[in-house]
This record gives sequence, structure tokens and C-alpha cells, in this order.
Amino acid sequence: MNQSFNIDLPEGFVKPESLDDMGKFIERLFCDNSKAYAFLQSALQYENKPKFGPSSISNTTFSIEHFDEHTLKGRMRVNYDMQLTFGCEDFTKDHRNQHSYYEFGIDLQKNTIHFDGDVIEERSTADEF
Repeated sequence: MNQSFNIDLPEGFVKPESLDDMGKFIERLFCDNSKAYAFLQSALQYENKPKFGPSSISNTTFSIEHFDEHTLKGRMRVNYDMQLTFGCEDFTKDHRNQHSYYEFGIDLQKNTIHFDGDVIEERSTADEF
């Protein structure tokens, strides 16, 4: 499942000129309780749903794997903890140190940043033969 979403760039956005600048921008963009963070949490929950079912996400950290300051495109790793709650059993299970990768691109004309999650390979019925 490939999770994609767009986030409006914040007012007063300054074009990142280095990997470090991009890392600081991502940290600010995805601060707790922001609209962007809600989009990311939703994408991570949906990405993990086929494997685990409903979940909540916490302890999110980011690292920029690559950033091209000319094309304004790059790749980031999102590290997080995931908590699964099994309501019928009143039981919570922690999955610590999970990670996902997202490609991103800044579109200055549209004033947005677009994120594409890595495609997760799912088994097909052909794998059984």
C-alpha cells in the first residue's frame, strides 16, 4: 500500500538550502498536534493496518536520508513506536522502533510538499504456487 499526502507549506516558508535545513523544516512541520502530523499518523496507521490492525503512533522521529536542494526532492525515514489495542481482551501490545520511508518533493508554485510512502509488497495468490 502506497500512502501519499500533500501538506500546505507554512506561511513564511524559506527554501531549504541543505540537508540540515530540510531536517529542521521537517521537525517543525510534523510537530505534535499539527495538521501535518495528523496526516502522517493516519498514513502510518493505514500502512500498518494489513499487518496489525488498528494502532496508535507515538515517539516519532525523523531523519533525512537524501535531499537535493536544486530539485527540492528527497527521502526521509520516520521512526516511531506503535501501540496496538485489543479491545475485547483489554490488552495493549507495543511495537517499538518501527520505521517507514517517504519520498518527498516541494512544489513552490503550488506551495505544497508532497509525500509518497514506499510501496509495501503484499503476498499474492501466485506466491502460493
